[in-house]
Amino acid sequence: MATPRKDILAKYKTIERSVRFNFLNGALSFSLKIFATSIANSVTLFSDLLRSGSDTFAGLLSWLTMRRIASGKALAYDYGYGKLENLASLTVAVTMLVSLSVALYGAVVRFREPVLIRQAGLGFFVALYSAGINAWSWRRTFLLAKRERSSILEAQWHNLRTKTIANSCVVVSLGLSLTLQQYPWAEYIDPLFSLVLSGFLAYSIYSIVSMNVSDLLDRALEESLQLVILRELAAYFDDYVAFHGMRSRRSGKSVYIDLFLEFDGTKTMAEVQKVIDAMRAGLEQKIPGSHVAIAPATSRVV
Repeated sequence: MATPRKDILAKYKTIERSVRFNFLNGALSFSLKIFATSIANSVTLFSDLLRSGSDTFAGLLSWLTMRRIASGKALAYDYGYGKLENLASLTVAVTMLVSLSVALYGAVVRFREPVLIRQAGLGFFVALYSAGINAWSWRRTFLLAKRERSSILEAQWHNLRTKTIANSCVVVSLGLSLTLQQYPWAEYIDPLFSLVLSGFLAYSIYSIVSMNVSDLLDRALEESLQLVILRELAAYFDDYVAFHGMRSRRSGKSVYIDLFLEFDGTKTMAEVQKVIDAMRAGLEQKIPGSHVAIAPATSRVV
């Protein structure tokens, strides 16, 4: 029979393998893009190269983080390494912000001084390959994130979605630029798609930051989950005397809920524990990834 410690280690090792796979795929695509960009004069391709470079660096940091956690050192902390996962996810957002700044600057320069795209055939096929492998990795990581409930995997599938869309933009941009190069206005296709790519980057940065900063600050659970807790308390209204407070927080994708209830002093501890066990089981079933602790109390807990 597997112990809780072994189950947690197995979970983190599964996540570590996925993060490592995504990092190696990103490193390969980045290497191919270096060569393709060196022989082309596309600002979209150059912006995508910088984005890919920052993503590869962020992927390396995420992998090193998960490798440390999977080694078992995370279990020295009672609440796991959820905060470290949040920080690693924010690192991904920071590197994406750098890419966004460069992409916007490159697009503005090319709108002012448009250049016709030439010798971008290799870049087109590299972007096509990258779009395909990232789309596959996006789906794979998304399914794993929903199963394992990891902040790093959550940030990674958002990032892989952006990479898939970004590489698709590069494919369309280079394809149109090469096909329509006989028209004077075709010079603006490249910077236009660079702006489109920037928009997707900005959205992904917002999603990752908003998801992780609140968890780092130990914000209470959202109202929808608090309503679930209140409904459970109402269902057991006759089994306790008073409600003396609630605390909640997240650590990565885990949810920690502490409830403080006053029970009838004439009841035995066995009777009180039976109610506590039933309430805890109900809440943990209704709130995936939750860990509920119900403590008897005789006054308000602040």
